[in-house]
Amino acid sequence: MSDRQHGTLMIIGSGPGIGNHVAITFATQGFDHIVLLARNEQRLEQDKAAIISKAERPGICVDTMQVDISDATALKKALKTLETVGHAIECIFFNAARIAPGELLSEPIETIEEDFKTTNIALYIVAQWAIPHLQALSASSVAAKSSLLVTNSLLYADPIPQLFSLSLVKAAQRSLVMSLAKTFNRSGVHIALVTVGGAVAPENKNLNPKNIAGQAWKLFDQEKDAWGWETEILE
Repeated sequence: MSDRQHGTLMIIGSGPGIGNHVAITFATQGFDHIVLLARNEQRLEQDKAAIISKAERPGICVDTMQVDISDATALKKALKTLETVGHAIECIFFNAARIAPGELLSEPIETIEEDFKTTNIALYIVAQWAIPHLQALSASSVAAKSSLLVTNSLLYADPIPQLFSLSLVKAAQRSLVMSLAKTFNRSGVHIALVTVGGAVAPENKNLNPKNIAGQAWKLFDQEKDAWGWETEILE
């Protein structure tokens, strides 16, 4: 466990796989306040219960916020609301994406646009809101490790035609995160990718949610003078 108390962890794209395991791992390392954002309210409550149960830490607080992050107006409103929670956000873990097969040249344009809204426009809006807050925290606390971590994949290098929309948005997302890292990592904000190199399953040796969460923690916990902008996890 980390030897200090951390600020708030915000997970965008909560779910029973990587999202929940990141929350549990960070909670065991000293994060007492976690905020989950997702569009499905019932799943949010299930995630909250699972995290509290498995983190096994007295006093942990898990808040949930139901929001469709592909709706820019709703997302901005939700982020504004978070400014009133009374806790400084130290780490944002962006884990939102739609994973579904589609037929190349037959997929509706509207579906592709929706994927870009979820994976790229939403991340851009989050960055616009979060980076000034993370910079302020970094300036006020030497110990704070202000971070924006984003899950990605190897689809930017090897697109899968059956997942061409996901391949498109993940390539664009990688470019966005690289640009943010080049611009803001020197200002006290650790912006980095958690690159997951394949399908995730509990039975996998490396590409399982628990190990991925552990690698995300190691990335977050890097010393400031040794910040990397990516950790790549392969099976």
